[in-house]
Amino acid sequence: MPRCDGFSLLEMLVVLLIVGLFSALGVAALDAGQAPMRQALAQLANDARAQAAQARHGGQLLGLRWNGRQPEFVRWQVAQGRGAWRVEGARSTPWPAQLQPDWPRSAEPQVIFTPSGLARPVALTWRWPEGSQRWQWRADNTLEIAIQP
Repeated sequence: MPRCDGFSLLEMLVVLLIVGLFSALGVAALDAGQAPMRQALAQLANDARAQAAQARHGGQLLGLRWNGRQPEFVRWQVAQGRGAWRVEGARSTPWPAQLQPDWPRSAEPQVIFTPSGLARPVALTWRWPEGSQRWQWRADNTLEIAIQP
């Protein structure tokens, strides 16, 4: 009986299947570090757009600030002749601890949404160990997001 020293088609298919499986697992593991950051930023961007719309249509002053641990939305309220920024509500999901802005902690909002648009154009960079995103608000309340490596 003649002997072949090659691989059979079945053996090659099994090897390709195993290599493909490990490749898929490797790609998923590499992206797992950025997924929570991008999800948190996508949710925050949607919330910011909603706040801008609420300010425009509701005739209110709303803002976004960094409290040192997470971003928070605030509303300008006047009580007893004095105005102050009050927190709108707590976040429903925890903020990733590694995700930090280039803004300082502040009692005043860095982004102020008004009925006529943004109080002033603002730029912000969100950073985490695997990447960053650059946000830029324009005077008409539009938000542009650029993903940076």
